[in-house]
Amino acid sequence: MIILFRISVILTIFLLPFSTIFGDSHVKQNSCPEDDIATLYDLIYGNYLPFEPPLDEEGNISMSPEELFVMKSKHFFNQIKKVEPVKISLATYASLSKEVPEALSDFETRIKIILPDCQIISLYRGSPIEKITTDFKTVQLISKMANDANLNSFTFFAANKISISPLDFSYVQNMLKNDYSFDPEVLTNLMPEKMIDRYFPGKIIPVANLSEAALLTFISKGGEIENTPKDVFFIKPKSFSGVSESFSAIMLDDSGNLETFAALNTDLIVQLFNRYGIKTEVISLREVFTDDTGSCNLDPAGRWYQLIGGRKIRNCPFFSMTRKMLQKRSYLKTIDFVEQNTNFSRLDEIIRKHVLKDSVDG
Repeated sequence: MIILFRISVILTIFLLPFSTIFGDSHVKQNSCPEDDIATLYDLIYGNYLPFEPPLDEEGNISMSPEELFVMKSKHFFNQIKKVEPVKISLATYASLSKEVPEALSDFETRIKIILPDCQIISLYRGSPIEKITTDFKTVQLISKMANDANLNSFTFFAANKISISPLDFSYVQNMLKNDYSFDPEVLTNLMPEKMIDRYFPGKIIPVANLSEAALLTFISKGGEIENTPKDVFFIKPKSFSGVSESFSAIMLDDSGNLETFAALNTDLIVQLFNRYGIKTEVISLREVFTDDTGSCNLDPAGRWYQLIGGRKIRNCPFFSMTRKMLQKRSYLKTIDFVEQNTNFSRLDEIIRKHVLKDSVDG
């Protein structure tokens, strides 16, 4: 039985280089030096005395599982304690453990695991024993590899034993633009249970909300955001009926940065930003006015139409025109400026200080 087990381990190890070449999860590992796979083969296939558990008079094991584990660990440790530790990537460990569970359990005292960011950790009973700090992307990579290989101890490690390094606010903006860069299963594994129940009942995260879920996960795990603005405005149409562009909101911060987002859950992001200490307001428009490309308005039925040279068109390029309106300050001529004057007054200060200046400099 032991011979068959070792044969299966050896075959798996020999196949690992091929999965390393073709598996996407290994690409990140190439930048972290690890020992040659033959070194791991030598460790596992050494000439060791087999472990024989103590039996009682009836031939049954006479120890508790914990006592048996300790005795077995000591048995192999005494034979390999002078062997240099073998460093293997988490991807290699995950591949081997997925094919042959418990394959490395007898030798883990001499095995070091290299994480995707090149940090090295040790194991005890298949579980990482360190607490580390790393970036949010690495946490997701660890959780992804653990989930794919059914390494529950590493899934727990990623969710509970890793502190996340800060993100710059510009990175957060890029996160919110790319739902498809996140894995919903990874996010649900990382997100605290109470957060999942509150925002995503049934652990179902819509694809359109993956970036929002990623930010929620980051913040809920104590992640800090650096270089945050003091004020943020989201500008959006009061109705999306008749809007001809596939966007959801324009964001303006107090540095004058204008960003356009698609499929953004602004209600959730406004809530997250405000709770994080970033004063965030929403300005909903029912009129867009430009001096050179006409205007857009909502009709009584709540559908946008555009006026160009007196001609009425039953749709509106809302976001393109709104960006132009913001950059030229032509919102001063709209009814929204009057009705939402408190928010518009602060927005106008930012436009005059940053956006107009940039337009002149450009």
